Amino acid sequence: MPSETARTRKTGPPHGEAALFAEERQLAILRRLEAAGKVTVEELAAAFGVSTPTVRSDLSRLEERGLLRRTHGGAIGASSTLFEPPFSQREVMHRPEKRAIAALAATLVQEGDTILLDAGTTTCELALRLRPFRSLTVVTNSLENASVLMDSPGVQVILVGGLIQPRRRAALGPLAMRFLEPFHVDRAFLAFNGVDAEAGFTVVDFDAADVKRQMMARASEVVVLADSSKIGKTAFAAVAPLAAAHFLITDPGIAPEDRRRLQDAGLVVRVASAKA
Repeated sequence: MPSETARTRKTGPPHGEAALFAEERQLAILRRLEAAGKVTVEELAAAFGVSTPTVRSDLSRLEERGLLRRTHGGAIGASSTLFEPPFSQREVMHRPEKRAIAALAATLVQEGDTILLDAGTTTCELALRLRPFRSLTVVTNSLENASVLMDSPGVQVILVGGLIQPRRRAALGPLAMRFLEPFHVDRAFLAFNGVDAEAGFTVVDFDAADVKRQMMARASEVVVLADSSKIGKTAFAAVAPLAAAHFLITDPGIAPEDRRRLQDAGLVVRVASAKA
């Protein structure tokens, strides 16, 4: 007969991946899917130490959000994935649109302003537009933005500390959250992976979601910069409803129906000139 100690070891709390919460487990499923291209219910149940019905429920939820496609006994990747490409790849994607968005966003900045500049390729295009300013304070968690602005004599750059995420070239995590607490700025410019009338503003992971939410709370005015490829999309982690932003700047590629839905939901949409 097994000892009490042995029984305790068998029935004790799970370790490693098995101890994940549902949202964390679903994120881990998507990571496995990204690496392997397909997953099975049985392998996931074994990896996470949960039942096969629990795994099927996770896959159903992820399929409902367009993040994968169910197959017999498992799942394969969907065309819209949870993961974003590395910064070096994203900075060349939709570049004309991002430059036009940045040009319009720069007109909102005035001498003497204090601004929060989120990490992202579109916000980096905005940072380039801010270099000529003679009196500007920029708080940013982006190494790229800081590098662009640090030699501008009229721009004071405050770099947010935290755990560096190489794919974003940005500081995230609890330290970044705490760093932002004392600030209050005139305006925050933020980027998201998805902007949808129902889902609101979403990103691919919870660390980024937390920091972006903190940035939104620290600004008198919140401006979202998103090219039209992000409109109508929903990523894994919710950040805030549309009402949390004052307006969105996007490009002429936005579908009329998407623009109408966003405006009906209360978000002011500004479209940048394609010639900017």
